[in-house]
Amino acid sequence: MMRPLALSLFILLLLPSAAFAVSEKIEKQTLISQGKKRTYYLFAPSTIKAAASVPLIVMLHGSGRNGLSLVEKWKDLATKEGIIIVGPDAQNASGWRIPEDGPDFLRELVEMCKAKYPINPRRVYLFGHSAGAVFALNLAMIESEYFAATSIHAGSWRAEADFAVIDYAKRKMPLAIFVGDNDNFFPLTSVKRTNDVLKERGFPIELTVMKGHTHWYYDLAPKINKDAWDFLKRHELTEDPRYAGLAHAEEVGEVNKILEEINGLRNKASGLTDQLNTKEQELKNKDFIRDRDTINRIAREEMTIFEESAKLFRAAADKADQAGKLKVGDKYKQYLSIIAQHDRKSAEVMDVLREQAGALLGNESFEVINAKRNEARQRADKLQREADKLAQKAEQIKS
Repeated sequence: MMRPLALSLFILLLLPSAAFAVSEKIEKQTLISQGKKRTYYLFAPSTIKAAASVPLIVMLHGSGRNGLSLVEKWKDLATKEGIIIVGPDAQNASGWRIPEDGPDFLRELVEMCKAKYPINPRRVYLFGHSAGAVFALNLAMIESEYFAATSIHAGSWRAEADFAVIDYAKRKMPLAIFVGDNDNFFPLTSVKRTNDVLKERGFPIELTVMKGHTHWYYDLAPKINKDAWDFLKRHELTEDPRYAGLAHAEEVGEVNKILEEINGLRNKASGLTDQLNTKEQELKNKDFIRDRDTINRIAREEMTIFEESAKLFRAAADKADQAGKLKVGDKYKQYLSIIAQHDRKSAEVMDVLREQAGALLGNESFEVINAKRNEARQRADKLQREADKLAQKAEQIKS
């Protein structure tokens, strides 16, 4: 008999009471999430009514800031419009990370607010600035059925790997981006690229370019906030929110991590092959007979470079295969498959070029060695053309 009673009491504790705490001040509060004490700033204006269905905006601050930096700039608008606003602090002020900062922590924060206030669960929104804007974009994809809409200022995706998160969106969430044309941290090229890709993928998105504006949010905050809210308030979920959860988010993070590793391996390979131009110049000035020892040394050095480059390209291909086995969309699986093929083909190019360098170590005549090197060069060129075609195909899929 005791268990049903305890359950009923638990439910009652979670339900918002008719009397809830409102204030003219921003309150700094704490929440225990995943065993850690987290801080956030909450403003529930006195203009909200118990019978109302109140919107909630979760605000994600920029690097080196805290939740207060946004909440205090939204306070007047929240009072006028009857909005509850909450600004959590990132675990590390330098930026937001999965899984430390979300989505689980943010969901716990939202559900706590719902338990205290008459919040409309279909009108929970995201707003982010700078690093918080990037995190808001990621959450908009990962939790597309939990948040109703997202507005961001001064943020975008930059690296190609960042766009992989789009495949996790189950709903085309409405998005608004505000950016200055003099923003040095998130230039228009990356912002427009983010806007264009999302638009091509069917997301309802609005881009506002603010002439003469820089990355600095705070001076123009009243204008930015009003425009952001005008966008957000037009949208709400058509059904009760559904939460995807941390496992979903961790997989997104894993895909991005692998793609970064692939780029790192490719860059290392490119760095090695850049050294070859110098060595080829050395060879051009050497006499085949008189400078034999030097030629042999250069040949061995080239062979080592080609061997290491081939290993790096094969490792990158294996990483692409690994990423393709994770939960990504069909288009991204195809893209990953093509770049794996490209990198393996590039490794074959390195293998053949290693043969070409190794021919210099032979005891045959100059004519025979030169013929072997030319034949290897032709094979390498053919393989390189095949690799280039795969790269073009990957670009077509990506775009």
